[in-house]
Amino acid sequence: MINKRYILYTRIPIQKDASGRLFCDPLWAKDIKLHLNYISNFSLCCPVVNVSSNYKLKGQEEITDYNIRQIYPLTKDEGLLSIIRNFFPNFIKVAEACSDGEIVHSGGAGWAFPLSFYLLILRPFLTFHWMIVIESSFWMLRKDEKITVRRFVEHHLYTILLKLCVKYSDARIFTQTFYKNYFLNDGERTLIAPATWVDEDHIIASETLFQKIALRKNKPLEILFPARLEVNKGVYIVFDAIKILSGLVNKPINITFMGKGVLAKECEEFSKGNYGSISVKFHEPVEYGKPFFDQLFKYDVVLVPNLAEEQPRIIFDAFSQGIAVIASDTTGIIDITENNKNIILFERGDSQSLADSLFYIIENPDKMDQLGLEALDSVKNKTHKQMHVDREFFLKNTLK
Repeated sequence: MINKRYILYTRIPIQKDASGRLFCDPLWAKDIKLHLNYISNFSLCCPVVNVSSNYKLKGQEEITDYNIRQIYPLTKDEGLLSIIRNFFPNFIKVAEACSDGEIVHSGGAGWAFPLSFYLLILRPFLTFHWMIVIESSFWMLRKDEKITVRRFVEHHLYTILLKLCVKYSDARIFTQTFYKNYFLNDGERTLIAPATWVDEDHIIASETLFQKIALRKNKPLEILFPARLEVNKGVYIVFDAIKILSGLVNKPINITFMGKGVLAKECEEFSKGNYGSISVKFHEPVEYGKPFFDQLFKYDVVLVPNLAEEQPRIIFDAFSQGIAVIASDTTGIIDITENNKNIILFERGDSQSLADSLFYIIENPDKMDQLGLEALDSVKNKTHKQMHVDREFFLKNTLK
């Protein structure tokens, strides 16, 4: 158990109703609960939003009774004017929390900017053990991306400031090796801990997978593309790959787009097209947890055509169901998989390469079975709980 005063900084909001009850996203509630398993003196510094008393009806989890020592409320940024208006009040609140903490935990993401940037300003003036977690690179320019002045400035500003944050932190957790190499010249006081949200009870038994393999013979192949439907998730790559594939196959195949985002309408319209023996469907996102995993289990192949370096959690989700995955060869995906063993990787941003990989799987169903079995075996010790166990061990040995 870590007994030092621990402050977790995040942009993820907590909702507070008129009676003082506290609510947040169910996944965030789950993560807080796991922190509390090994941190006895836990506080939060995050946006607190006042809501109506019936907020529980909107699918949030109540955390009023969680053993959180204190919540330092920030004002949520909503737009440019609010960012300017909130900058100094939020900075004061961040400083207040920091002066009360012995261990402070921050990240490299969050809108409008990471709270780590505030801590960087405070670093010369306050004494604290600083742990930073780098698990996102939304700000990083992609190789295929058109460079604008705004994106150029964002990329280089984030690079400079986050490198300073990592340099002056006492413990660094990265979700992939690429991030460590990008931000650090050395590997001291670091942990590579891929982010996963899978629970042990989500992982199917090997016998269940064998039964599924036996039952799917002579049935249409079910392929799922679950994502936040936007450009950097590879939506247009999938569109083009389906068009290419439609001229190569004559077997019945179902491909489902699942998610929401700025391209959701385009995906829905695309699903109405004629692609030969390929039937394209559109599905609204399913609540993460048992409903999601029950739905995920119905599919044979999952597509992950990411363009950015980020490490999508759907990889471990699909592995937990023994599903074959076809994914782009980004650093975040390469770091947690073995090509041709538990995954098939294709060239990032190349729709022909994706179509070729899909055609290979369609023509070689035994390979799909092998990939699923290897994927299931590789996820056995990659649960969200184990991720926190690894973090606890690292913190105890690093922040002594």
